[in-house]
Amino acid sequence: MIGFLITVVAFLVLITVVVVVHEGGHFVLAKLSGIRVDEFFVGFGPRVVSFKRGDTEYGIRALPVGGFVRMPGMLGLEGEADAGERNFYRATIPRRLATIAAGVISNLVFGALCLTVVYGQATPSYVPSGEPTARAGLVSGDVILSIGGSTISYSSTTATDDDFYAAVQRSDGRPMQVVYQGTDGADHTATVTPELVAYAEGEAGTFPSKLAGDALVITSVNGAPTGAGDPATVLGNGGPVTVSGFVEGDSADRFSNDQLSDVHDGNGSATAHVEAAWRIGYGAQVPGETLLPALRDGFRAIPSYAVAVVQVIGQLFVHPAQASQQFSGPVGIAAAAGTSVQQGWVQYLSLIGIISLALGFTNVLPIPFLDGGRLLFIAIEAVLRRRLDPMRQAIAIAVSLALIILLVVFITINDINHLAGGVH
Repeated sequence: MIGFLITVVAFLVLITVVVVVHEGGHFVLAKLSGIRVDEFFVGFGPRVVSFKRGDTEYGIRALPVGGFVRMPGMLGLEGEADAGERNFYRATIPRRLATIAAGVISNLVFGALCLTVVYGQATPSYVPSGEPTARAGLVSGDVILSIGGSTISYSSTTATDDDFYAAVQRSDGRPMQVVYQGTDGADHTATVTPELVAYAEGEAGTFPSKLAGDALVITSVNGAPTGAGDPATVLGNGGPVTVSGFVEGDSADRFSNDQLSDVHDGNGSATAHVEAAWRIGYGAQVPGETLLPALRDGFRAIPSYAVAVVQVIGQLFVHPAQASQQFSGPVGIAAAAGTSVQQGWVQYLSLIGIISLALGFTNVLPIPFLDGGRLLFIAIEAVLRRRLDPMRQAIAIAVSLALIILLVVFITINDINHLAGGVH
């Protein structure tokens, strides 16, 4: 029960923060553009508390899920609040474009700043329960010094990742000696047996679509226990194999007698085929970056995330079933929020930053209900040099909202099936 409450609160805080940041961008640019703002509320539903300063009423409503800004004359429909020359639709095209775009920009900048703070934090090692390192007796905070006789460098995040990957792959899945410094300050030795993990990000046909987007721990190949050796070779050397196992991090989410093919060695970074590697389940400690490198990496996340969004959207047209598995709705985000907040504030802030980036890029899509759709309407008006029919805009917004709700319902069902273990 306590875990459920933590998840709910973490989700509500996350959504409220990123939405209020978004609406705050609209609010600030509207004020600067001379557009009247009638309301700026956190939450929805009945008013809990509010006050008025100038033209704007500020306050909190009963349902703490996001927030909103209300500007008169958003469409210019009959019956809308009228602020005269300060109506939204009476503002110049550049001012309207800036006011709408400000929400997206606020989310992107806020997300990058959140990640900047994350990159600046030194984080201890993390040992997930049920992973090979945990079964060998390691706990979060333990620092692995060497694997199979190979020393692990902590000079940089890249060096650490490269050393871990190379050392674990050299094991070919056989038990290996791991020397680590425990939280007691003393050095210890443990025997760790890696797991074979396949990353189901390949082209459709190389794995069942129900497994798309998951990291899969393979426990048997063609009916026999997973043997040792090169990962791709163990998994058929490119040919089809029948595998069983479970989703990494959730041993209850099992699959059996499913087929994989075209498996290559790799850490899951490629999307043209399934990749496989030996893993021990250990998140290495990360030294905090100084301000300028942290800012650089934080803001680099914006173009990196943009590229990822474009790739996923492209996949929707080629392999829709596979690509749809990469979306998360309210249930999936809530589960991630609950998990991250229990791992610590750094992980939680990282998730807030990622969701803020996601909200920013989602809103820029040219869908009438979203900011991107409104920007498109204004751009068309600029080209035609006349306002579009407000009623037709309203109908387009209503239709797109209905489609978005259906999409959210579909994604939520997928989230629930995934969290419940699905039908593998």
